[in-house]
Amino acid sequence: MIDKKVKMHYRWTVARRLIHWTTFICIAVLTFTGFYIAHPFWFIYSPGTREAYNTFAMADIRFIHFIFAFIFISAIVLRLYYAFFSRYDADWKSLLFEWFNIKEWKIVLANYLTFKPYGVPIKSKYNPLQSLFYFLFIIACILQIISGLVMFTMGQNSIRGMSFMQKALYWFVSMMGGYAHVYDLHRFLTWFFIVFFIGHVYMILAHDIGDKKGTVSSMISRYEAEEK
Repeated sequence: MIDKKVKMHYRWTVARRLIHWTTFICIAVLTFTGFYIAHPFWFIYSPGTREAYNTFAMADIRFIHFIFAFIFISAIVLRLYYAFFSRYDADWKSLLFEWFNIKEWKIVLANYLTFKPYGVPIKSKYNPLQSLFYFLFIIACILQIISGLVMFTMGQNSIRGMSFMQKALYWFVSMMGGYAHVYDLHRFLTWFFIVFFIGHVYMILAHDIGDKKGTVSSMISRYEAEEK
């Protein structure tokens, strides 16, 4: 039963929720398949010693990785579009500037550490810690996409030399100091996403327990509770 003193606030649009869950699923699949590509941990057989489907496990995993990588790219492009051009979901100002709001940092940190309400309304779409976390997430996604595309095009050499994509992305390889460092960045960002996921879950649970607004369920139901 809904408290009469509380009204339901429309928080997340269908597009934002779809982008959110698509991104989550893609990162989960890409993390698992990425770890397998780096260090295969099953179906390690020499050709001819087992069934063919076991022999080509790496090819299947790479194919799945590439499919979800391009879905992930599409989701991030849409997320950036909505951040700047959506009438309802445009939040680029909050992402870029809200984490500079020094006055609210103490309140926000106290909430996350003690699971208590903020005490004062957070006027922006995100609080400063969320703003910083999501800003770093977007930057990490962009770098992960570029480094992933670099690694994807590494084998596209031909008798004519480098492919168009290799030439277009070679500035990034030069900036990183070689393909080995691009790989290291890609692997480091994978661990960043794992840490981000843990931190993200902790923050929304702390926010939900402290303010009791239904923050966790709002990404499914689209509504968040708000005092009248």
